[in-house]
Amino acid sequence: MKLPQPMPRCVKCQSTRNVEWHHVGGKQHVAWFLQPLCHDCHQNFHVKLLQATGQDFLKPTSCTKTRLIRAMQAALVFIWVLLEILQAEIHSEGKK
Repeated sequence: MKLPQPMPRCVKCQSTRNVEWHHVGGKQHVAWFLQPLCHDCHQNFHVKLLQATGQDFLKPTSCTKTRLIRAMQAALVFIWVLLEILQAEIHSEGKK
């Protein structure tokens, strides 16, 4: 018997609505590295954060080393987002 899977939550806003699987290192680079994001946070991440860096981390390449560099760059941007969330939570806890 298969047990029901817990409903995924957006790692950014904790929403359970319209959750999508974000390819942290880029789908073309590291397809197995996934994190749940709601549709709005996913769009925000791609449009505002990756484009703001001026880098095209998600562009496909046949060069293994370049592919891994791009995957790590995209993953570092995602980790930065998680650090910003943690910082905001710590800040809001200090105001209570």
